[in-house]
Amino acid sequence: MLDFSSLPMGATLLAPAHLHPLIRQKLLQTTHGLLGLRLYTLNGYLSAQSLEDAPSEASILFAYRERIKQLSSSLHIYQEAALTSVFLKECMQCLDDLKIWQIPLSVLSEQEEAHAERKTILTALYPIETQGDLIVKAIREIAHKDAHMIYIYDAFFTPQQQQLVNLLVRQGATLLQDEEIPHERKFYHAVNKRQEIEGCAQYILRHEMKAEDVAITLADTSYIPLLEQIFTRYHIPYTNLVASAASSIIVKRAHMLLNYYLQPTQEHLLACLDCGIFHEETLSSLLQYLQIYQKDFFQPFDHLQTLSTTSHILNETDVAKLKEIEERAEIARQHIAEQLRPLMHPASYEEMLLTVLKLLKNSLGNDMQQSAVLQDVMNVINEVYPYIKEKDDITFLLQLLADITVHSTIHQLQGVSVTSLKQGSCTRKHHFLLGATQNQYPAFMAKRGIFDEHYYETLPYPSMEHRYQLHLKQLRKLLNRSQHLYISYPLGTYEGKSLEAALEIEQMFDERAKPYPLQEMYEKADIALTITSQTAHALFVRNQQIKGSISSIERYVKCPFSYFLRYGLGIREPMKLGFADSYMGTLSHYLLETLTKQQGKAYTSVCETTLTALIDKEIDALQEVFSDMRTRLQILRIRIESSMMQTLRRLASFEEHSHFQPWQQEREFQYEIPVTSDVTLALHGFIDRLDVYDDILCILDYKSSAKTLSETKVFAAMQLQLLTYSIVMAKLEQKEIMGAYYLSLKNENIPHLAGKLSRRKPVTYTPIEQADLQDAIIKTHRIHGWTMYPNVSLLDDEGTHVSGVRCNKDQLIKASKLYDLHSIERWFTSIYQQLAKRMLDGDIVIEPSEDACLYCDFHAICRFHGMPFERKAMVETDDSLYRKGEDEDA
Repeated sequence: MLDFSSLPMGATLLAPAHLHPLIRQKLLQTTHGLLGLRLYTLNGYLSAQSLEDAPSEASILFAYRERIKQLSSSLHIYQEAALTSVFLKECMQCLDDLKIWQIPLSVLSEQEEAHAERKTILTALYPIETQGDLIVKAIREIAHKDAHMIYIYDAFFTPQQQQLVNLLVRQGATLLQDEEIPHERKFYHAVNKRQEIEGCAQYILRHEMKAEDVAITLADTSYIPLLEQIFTRYHIPYTNLVASAASSIIVKRAHMLLNYYLQPTQEHLLACLDCGIFHEETLSSLLQYLQIYQKDFFQPFDHLQTLSTTSHILNETDVAKLKEIEERAEIARQHIAEQLRPLMHPASYEEMLLTVLKLLKNSLGNDMQQSAVLQDVMNVINEVYPYIKEKDDITFLLQLLADITVHSTIHQLQGVSVTSLKQGSCTRKHHFLLGATQNQYPAFMAKRGIFDEHYYETLPYPSMEHRYQLHLKQLRKLLNRSQHLYISYPLGTYEGKSLEAALEIEQMFDERAKPYPLQEMYEKADIALTITSQTAHALFVRNQQIKGSISSIERYVKCPFSYFLRYGLGIREPMKLGFADSYMGTLSHYLLETLTKQQGKAYTSVCETTLTALIDKEIDALQEVFSDMRTRLQILRIRIESSMMQTLRRLASFEEHSHFQPWQQEREFQYEIPVTSDVTLALHGFIDRLDVYDDILCILDYKSSAKTLSETKVFAAMQLQLLTYSIVMAKLEQKEIMGAYYLSLKNENIPHLAGKLSRRKPVTYTPIEQADLQDAIIKTHRIHGWTMYPNVSLLDDEGTHVSGVRCNKDQLIKASKLYDLHSIERWFTSIYQQLAKRMLDGDIVIEPSEDACLYCDFHAICRFHGMPFERKAMVETDDSLYRKGEDEDA
């Protein structure tokens, strides 16, 4: 960077804002430091020359809007667009250009209707004072002043800025220029922008460059997060001088409050509650409650406290949680409603805006950066308040508030300086230009929008070619300041789209770009999550037992880490808010359980009135809890009644051909398996339904959709339930087990043709009989499972209702496979013991099986994004799996 030590006392230095920290640092190293020196930006110097304060952009746009309203009746093409902030900002930019370049309105084109309408708009808006007027006044003042004490750092100038620089130089100002240094230039490419930044970082380290001697210019500012990440990893100090503006939470809160005032809907209310405006202790419960219920926020929340009916569908624990949520929500509601009430029916716009500002101030805390943003919001509101006369003006205010941002501040200067292409860089020994693709370099911005280049061609304004050449000249000036220049670009994007180097860059070099020298050292990091056996015992063992349900063991198989979080650490999944879809499956289970208890085998012939009464009782209980879902519950009432009647008609055929009788429902059981000398695995669960015939049991497990029992999944420990039920019931009841089956309650869609057409001559058409449709229904809804008793005709004397069972050529009902329960028990004991020992050894590895992550509430904790792990058989089975002599008809 230039030596500023020779600047005289009382001098004024003009430089871009992003270089001020570097210039101050340089000046502090001189003898007199900053004493007697004034440091400005070009625009800041102009403002200092004017005796008037520049009007804010917000007040200008509101004034524009008022003037446009007066013209709206005469506008045709731009009548709708003319009142938007985007259109008015374009008008303001065009008017500033006209004023600064002293272009009279009389030269504006009227050849086309659109041009004539634009001229009408600009003519109406021209008298309103803007930044351009003050710049013109300041330039006139400067033209009569001596500028010998002004020094200008030769940085990147726009055409307007260059005009001012030329004027100051004519008045005696000094342009501080770095001499063009003969330098070494190198041209590189990389696979993508990540590798380009990696190559740059490695190049700096490989050549032992001092970080303070390196400047990096980014043609693409999207490199910033990657550069910060990679340079931090390589421990290269840097200072990001790229001007970044982030959205402010204060502005977002102002938007939420004003939107709620304009439209007091529950959606806007939730947005207000969820963005940190209020700090009530029970706010989370209020948010949960409002996500479940559509309630008047200014009326008490208390309907759950007076519940009079009980439900077999709703879990008592869930109802208790809902009541607790309601109680806590009411506490928060009372406090927040008092603060929001003035916003609902304010006496004036002033009262409404004061309420918004008060709420914003209360939400602020001690954040000084956000305090500055709040001051900006207050300033905008104060400036535009005289223009606010109706609700549409509040909507326009929202558009302007969105422009208020938080600008990053530099707390410490260190190492490599990072700037963007349009900012320009400071002079350093080594200069890297990254991202020099055709899309990003030279980054000349042509006029766009309503007042585009085509429009400006009709004005005595510098041509696009002139402005383009000036832009290239500024870039060449920036690139020719360092002894060593390194330019690079990526060959493609992450999506695989190819990129090419900018033509202007290629013309600087006699040869093609070379690959960035990049040393890749990637080591796969295998994170094996384990805990000590002592910790595992403390977490999983209670009273010398590992207690759990079969589904919890299957959870361990699907993902040990998920099991560890839920049953080891005791982290509960968040409560499902609102009306869960699973309630309908639970209701179907309850209806079948009740009907089989009351009616026995005759449950399928229950009258519609009895079924309706059962459904109504449960729906009424649900309706009392979810009071604002009356319409949806009525629809569900009709659907569940229709679906259950169809299910009962289907099951009537199954019961007609089965000799078994419903015996027990929701049968509870306990089953222990020894694991070590002092630890057993204690399984606990409920069996949906047990049917009996003499000393033979049949196990049925209700499912909401069709499900099959797979040998692969069974011995990979992913389907343990049905066969464990069989083992347990055989021991507890001392009965033979016919089999264990999934019984789907879903009424499947049946593709059914009206008839069949034979194209053989003569062509014939045979309509499908009703019996054929019934056969298709029965076939589609067969129960699936494993059969273990030879005389399967006791369960299905027709051979059509059980999958894998058929009538053979000798008219005998046979199962294609008969499984041996004793062999299954032996292998299952081994599987359970292996799984329990893995738990005791502390194996909690993150290795989810396929689909294990789809509905896992803990995915946000483990953040696993790899491929699912295939589950293999845990035991080696043999032919003893099948009962011998029973498979001749298979």
